[in-house]
Amino acid sequence: GVETESGDFCLTPALRGTIPVGFGNTPYLEVLDVSNNLLTGNIPPEIGLLSRIELLDLSNNTLTGSIPSALGVLVNAAVLVKGNSMIRGQHKDDEIAPLSLCNNVRGFDLFRDPTWCPPERNFLRNFYYEAKGQEWTNSTGWVEEFNNHCQWHGVVCNEEGQVINLTLRNGGLSGRIPDVIGNLAGLEMIDLRDNDIKGSIPSEIGHLSNL
Repeated sequence: GVETESGDFCLTPALRGTIPVGFGNTPYLEVLDVSNNLLTGNIPPEIGLLSRIELLDLSNNTLTGSIPSALGVLVNAAVLVKGNSMIRGQHKDDEIAPLSLCNNVRGFDLFRDPTWCPPERNFLRNFYYEAKGQEWTNSTGWVEEFNNHCQWHGVVCNEEGQVINLTLRNGGLSGRIPDVIGNLAGLEMIDLRDNDIKGSIPSEIGHLSNL
């Protein structure tokens, strides 16, 4: 590998083995490029400690396991993982990236991939925090890093994974209903009765043609 004066670390092709956990102990590292190698094993969560990282390129290797949720704090970095066909979600056969990575890291190369980063999961995350989800009487599954949003309490999806029903009646909701509710384009029913929600109903709900 070659470490430059600017704090970059680039590895020359055809390297094998696992990514060293010790990279997490190099806080001034700005570029970590280990792309186009034959690296195996899991992505070390310790890489999330690289607070100054601007480019984390792990693409085109043979890495396995899930993408660590610890990478969700790298909000200013480009995080590249494509080309690792054995990477999966945390649950068997799932292909889903951590919620924090999909929501916070715009430079994540799977950010716009609807399988790895379902946009409706981000919308519901926003709904959860605006409606003070931490205080709900039942928030089972909500905003867990590797849970598909269709498994969250009160959420029903169709076969395509699109939210069609949101039922959180008498669930201790407060705060407000955010405008992003209007992005749940397939919504057919929403039941938020008997809660303590403040403010007006977003006009965006009126654009939901299936409701």
